[in-house]
Amino acid sequence: MVYNLTNYEGNEARLFFSMDGEEAERHGAVCNTAIDMEQEGCENMQRFYRRRYMETPEYKADLKRVVSYLRGNDMETPPLRSYQDFLAFCRVYGGQPLKGDGVNVPIAFGVKIQTDSHTYYLRVHPNIGKVNIHAYDSRYLLPELAGKHDTPNGCYSLLPSTGEIILIRRGEKGYTPVAYQTGDRKENRVFVDAHNSENRVTRGQEEAMLAGSLFGWNTPAAKPWNYDQNGTPRPAPPKRTEPER
Repeated sequence: MVYNLTNYEGNEARLFFSMDGEEAERHGAVCNTAIDMEQEGCENMQRFYRRRYMETPEYKADLKRVVSYLRGNDMETPPLRSYQDFLAFCRVYGGQPLKGDGVNVPIAFGVKIQTDSHTYYLRVHPNIGKVNIHAYDSRYLLPELAGKHDTPNGCYSLLPSTGEIILIRRGEKGYTPVAYQTGDRKENRVFVDAHNSENRVTRGQEEAMLAGSLFGWNTPAAKPWNYDQNGTPRPAPPKRTEPER
């Protein structure tokens, strides 16, 4: 497997640092893996700010492939193979300071790797021989970067009890009935999908808007990132009695 190390956009600079709470939920943050190249080389790996319920078998296998690639022979300067390779990697990429989106860390630079399921942001500190790998589930991250985790000003939906077409406005309790009705739930769904798509409203945003109008706008169900691309609720994160380290 060959991966591309690419530059980051300015609005991605925050992703090179650990997140918690709602910010982590929105972005699909999984884990921060720190590697101190000056102590036992690339074998010295520590994990911080872990969200263990996000550390699925798929993620662990994906991270293993990425780290194996960064240690292997498919790159001209594999950064994690040895400390000398790390220094060579820094010389190649060291001209890209980590800056943007309120972040300004001139002593570090960042590159990213995107796989089919996750996106990894490598924060590299040449002066102190350290690499931080911040992992994100792309199913959350990419919609967040595209602005699809915010609720729109309004959208169409179906009233769950009757299948009628309704109009929902952000922040307002309840809904407004729509004069046009086909009399058939499936045909009404076609109408809703077509008009929401025209207004670039995703199914997750629609479901969050519906939940907000019925149950309150501060409930977890009113947050678009809690739904997948089909509008199906994602599993709720487990409750914990103490912060994860």
